[in-house]
Amino acid sequence: MKTVGRTFWFVLAAAGLLAFLYRVRIILTPFLFAVLIAYTLYPLVVAVERRGASRAVAILTVYLCLGIALGVIAWLVLPRFVAELEDLLVQLPARTRAWRQLGERARQLYQRLRLPELVGENDVVGVVVQRLEAAIENLAGRLMSLVMSAFTNIVSLIISPVLAFYFLRDHQSMRNRTLRYVPAKYRGDVQNITRSINQALGGFFRGQILVSIFVGLFVYMGLYLLGIPYAMFIGLTAGLFDIIPYLGPILGFLPAAAFALLKSPLTVFWVLLIFVAANQIENGIISPKIIGDRVGLHPLVVIFAVFAGGDLLGITGMLLAVPVAAAIRVVLDYFLLRPPVQNP
Repeated sequence: MKTVGRTFWFVLAAAGLLAFLYRVRIILTPFLFAVLIAYTLYPLVVAVERRGASRAVAILTVYLCLGIALGVIAWLVLPRFVAELEDLLVQLPARTRAWRQLGERARQLYQRLRLPELVGENDVVGVVVQRLEAAIENLAGRLMSLVMSAFTNIVSLIISPVLAFYFLRDHQSMRNRTLRYVPAKYRGDVQNITRSINQALGGFFRGQILVSIFVGLFVYMGLYLLGIPYAMFIGLTAGLFDIIPYLGPILGFLPAAAFALLKSPLTVFWVLLIFVAANQIENGIISPKIIGDRVGLHPLVVIFAVFAGGDLLGITGMLLAVPVAAAIRVVLDYFLLRPPVQNP
């Protein structure tokens, strides 16, 4: 009975915390980026610290090395990426007209085939073409708004490394201070749960970033060799979307297929092969070795969590869905599946 009551209050507290975070979600963006940075850089900071440096010096050393690496990458990549983005914004209306013309050609081809009247009366192909055009336009608009949002939220991106510095430097003291507010008889449970969540999420974040980088580079090189326009922009988009489990590859494939269709239908097939190959290498070779089964969630649970996160918070919710679901899984496993303690 005591175990049930304890579980109820922990679940209630967790629900209240989630409700509060949802209420202040607008101001959480820099903190979420900071947590991601801290999880990603923690092993590097520890490695430098083991060589005799203080924690603050280790963090600054890692920041300096990372800043130099990112600066070199930006110097090599950013001019072309900006040029592609500017050209895409200018050419998007003309591209949209080209997609509409392709849809009209598909409609005319369908009419020449003279399929059964029942199908013709409903004009199935016409409806599909119209919806496909609307989906492409909507996706293009969302991609543009996502990129523009990243630039408009540049303050959040700048302040996140500062917040991550404090997370990395003071996480031990912050944890100890937080534990003071937890009743003594529950501190052991909270420490065990926190440790399990850190183990699940730490490797997941770091592994997912490496996997996304691989997918982005693989897709970019494939599209570049095929001569698909905006290969760098599409590769970056594919890498970013790949962070979203299961749905990410589909979301990344759609803009690539749309631009490949302007070249030829056969090119769409080759683009599909590129994405399939990237997905197979990721799921069959890279992810099992880098990420493994750290989150311990069934694919159906992951898909449901991604849809639920997208409905609640959009793209941000889809990105947070798996970490939040993994944390909930750890809590439920701890309280519901743990063997009962035998009293002496």
